[in-house]
Amino acid sequence: MAEKQSLPLLEFITLCCVVFMAVCNISVYYSLNVYLLGLGFTKTVSGFLISVYSLSGMLMYLTVSSLITAGNAYRFMFAGMVLVSLCGGGYLCMHDFWPLLLLRIGQGVGIFMVLAPCVAILVSMVSQENVGSAFSLYSTALLLPYAVMPHVSEQLGPFVDGPELIYAATAGLIPVAFLLTLFLRFRTSGMKKNGQETMRDISTRESYANLSRLKIISVLAVNGVYFMIFTGLFFLFQDFAHSRGVVRAGYFFSLQMGVMIAIRLFGGTLFDRFSKRALIVTAFVFTAGGFILLNGLHDEGMLLPVAVIFGIGMGLSAPALNSLMFVVSEPRFRSFNVNMMMFTVHMGSFFGPLLGGIAVDSIGYNGFWDIAAAGTLGTALVFMLLGRVK
Repeated sequence: MAEKQSLPLLEFITLCCVVFMAVCNISVYYSLNVYLLGLGFTKTVSGFLISVYSLSGMLMYLTVSSLITAGNAYRFMFAGMVLVSLCGGGYLCMHDFWPLLLLRIGQGVGIFMVLAPCVAILVSMVSQENVGSAFSLYSTALLLPYAVMPHVSEQLGPFVDGPELIYAATAGLIPVAFLLTLFLRFRTSGMKKNGQETMRDISTRESYANLSRLKIISVLAVNGVYFMIFTGLFFLFQDFAHSRGVVRAGYFFSLQMGVMIAIRLFGGTLFDRFSKRALIVTAFVFTAGGFILLNGLHDEGMLLPVAVIFGIGMGLSAPALNSLMFVVSEPRFRSFNVNMMMFTVHMGSFFGPLLGGIAVDSIGYNGFWDIAAAGTLGTALVFMLLGRVK
């Protein structure tokens, strides 16, 4: 009967607010590539410094996430918030390669310690009946900062001495998130008695063994490709737009995220009613079309149609992928498997900017967008074929 529990609305909204503030401390680094290039780093080195954040998070998800439950989640979150706050302020005084490298690693660990426990708490709230709409709304909290922070950063840019001041100021959201987390801990204290604490009875070996199932590993792989695409586009777009004569490109992501958020807010039941696999394939086809259109970008007038195409594609992807993982997972492995989705988020976020920076240095933006389009279509085709394998 636990599967039919209703979603606790106040607790869910509070959790989404905490997630929003944490992700603001990721999306504010939209300008990091341009900032690092301004410090004298090459595109390849800049791509590495951007990506190492995700590498550290990826290693944390791989080694630590099996230990996180709804019961111990808050201890991890509080420690992670301290680390995120310290690292956000570190940009004010760190400008060389090695200090920046350590800073990016610290941010990856800190964000992991905030977001991975959030997933354990989320999974303890949802049921089979509301998983699609719940992940749709939850992913809106993950996306909204990407709609807000790039545009806000560009608007504030002329009024501050450098983007490092904006990075440090954004870390000021963390104390507010800390207070909300204290409230959430109080509100969810009774929920821990409702049979959700199954992870303590599962060995680490069993947790990783369940990943070998084709339905599990295929969703993880596609999720990694999706975020490789997303972060490669996100961190490289500003420099690309400048190269095409588009000076203020931040609102591209405001438009794109606006479409994505609209889909997830008003189309939540879409992810419960329709085939999740079909939605994922459709999303990747739209995204490939967006990359093809990028090669024709020459003025700001084209930002709107391209942003809408990407918004539709990426708006359908993440909720369908996460809810599909929830459905195909055994109940006792759901929290772990959804956190493994976050591992592939970091894996994709590591390889996206890194390989994108190398590709742009080697073959330029046109070649990179062509490769991204072909890879996206190829992924959609393989995933569609795998759906027929029993």
